[in-house]
Amino acid sequence: MMGRYESVPMMGKQSLDLDDYVTNKSLDGLFYMVGEEEKKIRTNPAARTTDLLKTVFGK
Repeated sequence: MMGRYESVPMMGKQSLDLDDYVTNKSLDGLFYMVGEEEKKIRTNPAARTTDLLKTVFGK
C-alpha cells in the first residue's frame, strides 16, 4: 500500500514510525505553547513576573 502511495506525484515519503510521529507532534505543541506564553509576556506587562523577564522585556 505504501508503494502505491509513494508512486503518486507530489507525495513525499511518509514515516510509519509511531515514536517519530508522537515526538514531532509533542514538539509542535510545546513550541506553540512557548509562543503563546511569549505573546502574553510581550503584550501584558503584568505577565513579566520574574526579575529576569523584567530585565529582558523592560519594566
